[in-house]
Amino acid sequence: MKADRLAGIVTAAAGLALAAATTRIDILAGQPTLSARFFPYLLAIVLVAGGLTLALRPGGTPLAVVIERLLARRGLLFAALFLVYALTFRYLDFRLGTWAFVLAAMWVLGSRRWLELAVLPPVVAFATYLLFRYGFTVLLPVWT
Repeated sequence: MKADRLAGIVTAAAGLALAAATTRIDILAGQPTLSARFFPYLLAIVLVAGGLTLALRPGGTPLAVVIERLLARRGLLFAALFLVYALTFRYLDFRLGTWAFVLAAMWVLGSRRWLELAVLPPVVAFATYLLFRYGFTVLLPVWT
């Protein structure tokens, strides 16, 4: 089996599960901002569409090669970083946590240019914060 076909099926199933779970999110009538269901539904649509695309038009990489790469040290370190980021998200200031995650992820994934490491993480953290806080009016965890 091709790796992309399996990944596509799993991704589409995850999107359908997310869509089903999203229907249980309570929303406020007359809410002046985006509904609490907006981003989960948007993500579900992207997951299902992307998953179906992968499943119907898989690439040529065999599944064994992909699993070997995912289980390599770099893949496991990135997964561990993401897990720590997700588990500490609500307790850390969004800007600090995102900065630390992007910096560590860039290092784990092989970036060694000091200018990239110095500039990109704070820019990504601040731009993401501004987009969600003021563009989408989503409250994010911050220390005041």
